[in-house]
Formats: sequence, C-alpha cells, structure tokens
Amino acid sequence: MKQLRGIELKRFLKKNRQELETKEIVVIAENIQYARNVASLFRILDAVKAKRLILSGISQKPPFGKELQKVSRHKELSLPWEYQEHPGNEINKLKKQNYEILALEITDKVAHYAKREYPNKICIVIGNETYGITKGTLEKADSSVYLPMYGKGASLNVTMSLVVLCYHILNSNKE
Repeated sequence: MKQLRGIELKRFLKKNRQELETKEIVVIAENIQYARNVASLFRILDAVKAKRLILSGISQKPPFGKELQKVSRHKELSLPWEYQEHPGNEINKLKKQNYEILALEITDKVAHYAKREYPNKICIVIGNETYGITKGTLEKADSSVYLPMYGKGASLNVTMSLVVLCYHILNSNKE
C-alpha cells in the first residue's frame, strides 16, 4: 500500500467524486459560541458539498482573521453562506422548498439514531455548544436525531457531531 500523491491523487479523487451520491444539505448554525467551531463548519460543509450555511444568533461571521482562516481553509470564500439573526423565517422558506428540518439534538420526542434513510433535501440545525438549539427553533424542526455515545461522555463537539451525521446522510441509501 502506498499513499497517493500528485496526479495519482487527483485521478483517484476525480473518479470517486463522480461516484458519490449528493444530497442537498443546508446547515443552520444557531448561537455557536466558539469562532473556531464556526470556521470548522465552512471546511466541513465544503467537504460534504453542502448547498449553504446559515449562521444565526451569536455565531461568528466572516471575514475571519488569519488563525480562523487556517481552520476554515478559506472555504468561507466559496461556500454560500448568510447570516440571519433568528433562523425561523429561513426554516419556513426551506420547508416550502421541501426540505426536512432535522435538529441534531436529544429531545423528548422520539429521536432517531443517525443511521436511517434521509431525504434528498435536508436542513440540519445545530445549536450552542452548551445549551443546544433554542426552544423556538426546535419547535420548527420536523424531527430530531442523536448520536449514541458508547463512552462515559454525553456528547461530541458540535462540529464533530455534524461530520458524523453528514456521513450518515450521504451514505443512508447505500446498502
């Protein structure tokens, strides 16, 4: 086994990108406290070919300084994004466009483990690292999903949780 580099890597990536099924993923990031997490979102969402990112509440907005640009790898320049103080109106618009609104949150309703089938148009709502998604936003969600924890910790970092969920979404209809 050898690591691919240069032209071999480019060929491999081109071939495999063509085979990937894409879904329309939109992410709403509500009240993300740490700027580093917001910067990470841009890189993650570029990697999963998300349609756009909606930042809201206290979430840091680009332009980023030099340190955060290292984290985002400048993807804030190419990934479509916008800022909405409150995401409710945007959620309503997305619902009219047939997006399922999925809260990445443990709720009192039946929360599904991330491994399930997902529609082709999905909006993932993520919330504050400490307090989660606000009550008003959560009420607008169609469903919620959680990632089971096998260790003693109760949760992963919000960006790590998003990566795991996006992987499940992009691979949900594969056998």
